[in-house]
Amino acid sequence: MNNNNDIKSIDGLFKPQTVAIFEAKENFSFFIEGFKTQGFNQENLFLISPSEEELLGVKCYKSFGDIPTDTIDLLILAVGRDHLIQSLKEILATKTVKFIHFFTARTGEADEVGVKIEDEIKYILDHEYPNTRAIGPNCMGVYCPKHCSYLPDFPTEKGIIGLIFHSGDLCSRTIRYGFIRHNLTFSKGASIGNCVNLQVSDFLEFFNQDEETEIIVIYFEGFSRYGINEGRKLFNLLKNMRKPVLFLRGGKTKRGRSAVLTHTGSLGTDEKIWRAVYNQTPLIEVGSSINELIDFLFIFNRFYKNNQKLSIKDQINLYPKGKNTLIIIWSGGLGILDTDTLTELGLNLPLFDDKTIEKLMKIYPIKVGSLSNPLDMPWISSRRYQQYLDLCKAAISEDIQLIIMHTDARHRDKKSFETMYNNLTIMKEYIESLNKILILILPDSPIIIRKRYYKRLIKDGFIVYPDLRRATKAFIAFYEHGKKLRNILENDIKQ
Repeated sequence: MNNNNDIKSIDGLFKPQTVAIFEAKENFSFFIEGFKTQGFNQENLFLISPSEEELLGVKCYKSFGDIPTDTIDLLILAVGRDHLIQSLKEILATKTVKFIHFFTARTGEADEVGVKIEDEIKYILDHEYPNTRAIGPNCMGVYCPKHCSYLPDFPTEKGIIGLIFHSGDLCSRTIRYGFIRHNLTFSKGASIGNCVNLQVSDFLEFFNQDEETEIIVIYFEGFSRYGINEGRKLFNLLKNMRKPVLFLRGGKTKRGRSAVLTHTGSLGTDEKIWRAVYNQTPLIEVGSSINELIDFLFIFNRFYKNNQKLSIKDQINLYPKGKNTLIIIWSGGLGILDTDTLTELGLNLPLFDDKTIEKLMKIYPIKVGSLSNPLDMPWISSRRYQQYLDLCKAAISEDIQLIIMHTDARHRDKKSFETMYNNLTIMKEYIESLNKILILILPDSPIIIRKRYYKRLIKDGFIVYPDLRRATKAFIAFYEHGKKLRNILENDIKQ
């Protein structure tokens, strides 16, 4: 696929007008529920089942010939692998099908019989029905808020994150956990499985052009045996990307690569090659962790949601240009541990100059704590709110890019809590007006009041992490991506 119209037409996969499911069974009712949740027109949802009259209130047809439409935008093909090829031939001979989602597993990832089945699928789509494109086999399918979903518990709100995943389960976890933890929402998502037809590069090119998508996430296990020149295509696309692409790769270790072969049957790549790819493209490497992926997504999503209307050049210029950090705490011991952690991870904690110290001393002649960096104010933080606010503002110099504040929900009464929260809101607005980043650290806790506090912070647009190390790694990934983009922008100007 290299035609722009072909790439744009992938939009029809995410926004189908007519959908057919064969064979519709109670076991696969999550598909039906998913479409219902997103408000899909049930009159255009055609279930084919030789045995069922209806499922979840949706009528079932005995055969494809009974469906009152000649064209199916999306076919979900869910039959045992022994019946897959015959079913495919019969359906394509009966109806025009634009996209197929091969849900069937135990194909190329299973054994030689499965490989032959995939070879037959490849031949049919390439030579007999070249206008029909497909994802899978062995995948969960597609998700697009307000249009379609392969599971019923995905958010219906539209976001700016596009997902391309070899794994359906990891795709689902990213959507669920991202929404639950940080209220992350998504533009589109695709679990693409074994990639007999459409490849990762096809979706990457599509998302790069998609106006609804600002951030792209890829979970990658390797190259499909059917992806001719896929490595070169992927590299060329990544090299020219300006949208952030977060890349989570499975199969980095020798043992991991053997696990990949039994999952999607993908072919791995030498680690040295990937190091070169990361160095030569603005690709964002994510460690082998869904938690880290969601942590990274959180800070990128907040930035791009706040700056959606800006040009790419203006967005790049807003990225932090350094790693100088101010820590605001209420515990000297915690400040020491934070200093060690941040320094180990590569952030800088500059000391205040004489002029700043003089300003701070005028606001609060210190008796307990430390007017330094970390800024340690154990008593003033909970009792003298205006002084606390003034001190924090005075400590933020032009040379600081990141402010990290520890916070908690422990307050004696509602009034003191609301005063504290109002201070936090004022600080957030002040810091963002200076184009700096504020991150709050709020440790996980089962206490109800803490959970409510966290939800309120997320709703009001704060960046909150449960742990300093996780927050720091996310910021560094964000900073490094901005650094790469600025270098690319400078080279473009020189040329």
